[in-house]
Amino acid sequence: MKKEMKRLVQSAILGDKSAFGTLYEIYSVDMYRFALSMCKNSFDAQDAVQETVLSVFKSVHGIKNPEKFKSYLFSSLSNTCKRKLSENYHIVEFEDQGYVDSEIEFSIPVREALSKLDEESRQILMLSIAGGFKSREIGEMLSIPANTVRTKHKRALEKMREELSL
Repeated sequence: MKKEMKRLVQSAILGDKSAFGTLYEIYSVDMYRFALSMCKNSFDAQDAVQETVLSVFKSVHGIKNPEKFKSYLFSSLSNTCKRKLSENYHIVEFEDQGYVDSEIEFSIPVREALSKLDEESRQILMLSIAGGFKSREIGEMLSIPANTVRTKHKRALEKMREELSL
């Protein structure tokens, strides 16, 4: 972890709201991408990110190791997304008109290809791509061996290539 990032996390743990805000700015796009891949619609993804940020903000003082902040953040986001999906959150789903920042939103073919992956493979792929986590870190978050993460990651990429005809 870079010194500046570690300093920001330590400041946030000590209650510095500005430092936490800066951390949010750094991770918000990747968090949204990850949530979108899990929730499959922008409204739930935005809600999941907001709920997670609020929850982590309230509990950040309990983080003992600043180097685990990013893992804690994405694990919390993953749990929030799973909870939203299990609650059958949407009664009526509206067609997404694509009015979201194009740098954040995935193209429709990519979203469709992601939706064809099983949940664990989608999580592994998005934690790797959007979160930038290594297989060891993903394995710790999902409680599976790093070798299994690497295998599932490779298979998920192969399936994505196949679906997108690359």
